[in-house]
Amino acid sequence: MAALYFIYFDAPYFTGLKVFLGCLSFGLFGGMLSFLAIEKHIIDRLQTLKVGAAPAPEKLLPVSRKMLFFMVTVLVFTVLVMLLMFFQDINYLLTHKDALGPQIYSGVFKEILFAFSILLVLSFVILARYSRNLKRMLEIQVNVMKDVSGGEYYTQVPVVSNDEFGLIASKTNDMISGLRERDLCRLSFGKYVTPEVSEKILNGEISPEGESSEVTVLFCDLRGYTPFVERKDPKDVVKFLNLYFTRMEETIRKHNGIVLQYIGDEIEAVFGAPIHEPNHPRKAVMAALEMRKRLDGLNRERKKMGEASIQHGIGIHTGMVLAGSVGSPERLVYAMVGDTVNVASRIQGLNKQFQTDILVSRKTMALLPPGEFELVSLGRTPIRGKSEEIEVFKVL
Repeated sequence: MAALYFIYFDAPYFTGLKVFLGCLSFGLFGGMLSFLAIEKHIIDRLQTLKVGAAPAPEKLLPVSRKMLFFMVTVLVFTVLVMLLMFFQDINYLLTHKDALGPQIYSGVFKEILFAFSILLVLSFVILARYSRNLKRMLEIQVNVMKDVSGGEYYTQVPVVSNDEFGLIASKTNDMISGLRERDLCRLSFGKYVTPEVSEKILNGEISPEGESSEVTVLFCDLRGYTPFVERKDPKDVVKFLNLYFTRMEETIRKHNGIVLQYIGDEIEAVFGAPIHEPNHPRKAVMAALEMRKRLDGLNRERKKMGEASIQHGIGIHTGMVLAGSVGSPERLVYAMVGDTVNVASRIQGLNKQFQTDILVSRKTMALLPPGEFELVSLGRTPIRGKSEEIEVFKVL
């Protein structure tokens, strides 16, 4: 455009320079607007596609520098163009003042006002679009953080710039990935360790020295398990055990108990720890009675399939235990340690001797609400590992 003015119109030097700066200004402003429009399109597109996993920018161009570049560019070129126009118009008026009428002053004023208005509008449009893009990225960031706070760990923040917003987006995505991995570990951990125990372990609430508590321990053991295993395919055995353990654990958890571990075909459960339960003896006996009903239902299903019925024996005892992490520095388990655990296991074994399915100790019986359960004393009996006999009760 400037060359055309010089060659074709034989324009003065300052006129060509004015045209050159004017076109350059519009070119720069158009480039800025195109850049900002493309940036917004990319932000919206990546957000729609839920794409955000990108490395953090290696070299940052701060937002303040971007803003300074836009403002300085706009101001400098606007001022240069206006000064050149003003200089040339004044120079023209001074050199041709005798041949010009008063209407020329109005024309000069309109020309300057027109150019200034156009440049000013473009400047405002550029700054407004830049601010809109920043606002959009901030909104996306806030929405993602809301999703994360609600437990949504599969969302991402688009990384579309090499400024602080891009860095924050990248670090947010790293944080979400870490939370997702932690949640997956917690979920997987909870499948191998009771959720109540896993929460305490992950939160560092398990004392290394252990914690003394009065609890009620329940042991449940299948009858005739060895012959059953010999007759069945290992896959069928595992399938049956999973079904049996699922129904028994559901019952135990329903009554605020937790399963500490499965030992072969045996279940070790506790009531009263690690979550405090004031009526743990009653809860344990209620769980045992419902486990009896659930086993009857399972046997009816097995009978329909032509399978033999199964039986189990349950032993319940109340007393003090030391609850804590037991094992080596490389492998720890949450366990109940103490004579109470041993006695409960021995009482469970007495079911074979008395041909019963639920036995409780006198200690547990004494803590039950009077008259709620029908119990029959089987007298005092010796148990393995104890020098003195204990009295056990059959639960009807």
